[in-house]
Amino acid sequence: MKKIWTLFLAGLLTFSLAACGSTAESSKPQSSHSQTESAEESTAPASSRAASPAGESGASSAGSGSHILIAYFSRVGNTDFEEGVDAITSASLNLEGDTLVGNAEVLARMAQQETGGDLFRIETVEKYPSDYDETTDVAAAEQDADARPELASHVENMDSYDTVILIYPNWWGTLPQPLFTFLEEYDFSRKTILPLCTHGGSRMGRSEQDIAALCPGANLIEGLAVSGSSVYEAGADVAEWIANSGILEG
Repeated sequence: MKKIWTLFLAGLLTFSLAACGSTAESSKPQSSHSQTESAEESTAPASSRAASPAGESGASSAGSGSHILIAYFSRVGNTDFEEGVDAITSASLNLEGDTLVGNAEVLARMAQQETGGDLFRIETVEKYPSDYDETTDVAAAEQDADARPELASHVENMDSYDTVILIYPNWWGTLPQPLFTFLEEYDFSRKTILPLCTHGGSRMGRSEQDIAALCPGANLIEGLAVSGSSVYEAGADVAEWIANSGILEG
């Protein structure tokens, strides 16, 4: 009888251990790989807003060995904005945290992500008005006068670049006049130029023809027009345009 009771207790203990083991196994995560993927997804940027920030005026990666320059002109950096400017209703302005960012800079950061090129912000000595309508009036007057606004920023090593991605807004159907100054300042012969234009409906306008006239001997790639209201959604278009241009080959 004692022997039978001992065997019964041993069997009961074995069943209890097996049940505990099954419960512990069912509470484990499916795999550590699944946890890692979830963590990476939660910390990944939701959009191209998180692209590398632009540098100060002047090529931001001087001496990097890059052969691609990304030169952009934006209201931000060329305007003395009044405190508390409304970026929601102001054309070509975006608010990232507490920082104003222009449409052209957003696209410049996307281009830098794709190419690793050096960023350069084209800046004028005389700033434009904070009010957008006043800025358009000044821009129209500059165009009528065929003005060449003086620039405050200059590329010191332009000869080291064989490709220039030129990013600008469409002002009155073409380039802003400071871009005329910029393009006349350097020799772009034998360089490749990729025009990238933000617009409110006029697309590239006649800007490509003006670039061709200002830069004889340059290899002008067909430009890309991006609506100013959708610059943050333009990442895929910018990537495809750059890939198709052939500038990353070799």
